[in-house]
Amino acid sequence: MTKNKVFTEIKLAMRAGHYRDLTFKEKKIYKNAFKNGYKLAKIHCKKRSPEFYKPRRIVSYSFAKPSTRIIDSIINRVCVRYEVHKKSLMAKVRTQDIVRARNIIHNILYEKYNMNLTDIGRYFGQDHTTVLHSIEMKRDQKRFWSPEQSLWQEFEELIS
Repeated sequence: MTKNKVFTEIKLAMRAGHYRDLTFKEKKIYKNAFKNGYKLAKIHCKKRSPEFYKPRRIVSYSFAKPSTRIIDSIINRVCVRYEVHKKSLMAKVRTQDIVRARNIIHNILYEKYNMNLTDIGRYFGQDHTTVLHSIEMKRDQKRFWSPEQSLWQEFEELIS
């Protein structure tokens, strides 16, 4: 990178809102730190071999949103396992067996597929805070997720 490009990047970085309130001395310190950090990063990249920067595959963790086909297959597996109708699972029904099955699906989608709470809630016609409550119940080991329940083993079977 040429010297002009480095200074252009520094100028762009210094236009950020949180630099506006700095004194002249503080701005100078940031500018020097940016230059030195940039130089050190270039040296570091040259020393390392190209294989070092290859992306690694992480098993059983997804960064992309799962397809509706995958979500439907999870819902179908849970419905069959707990003998619940899919229509009642998607409706506003709040009986214990339905809530338990829905809670398991929320936790699978959150943990295995890393879906955000809003997307999970939208799929079930719920608010994201309802989904958050389901996830916090598992984390805090409340209600269905208490240690004496068999739900933990069932959840591990479903998640694999």
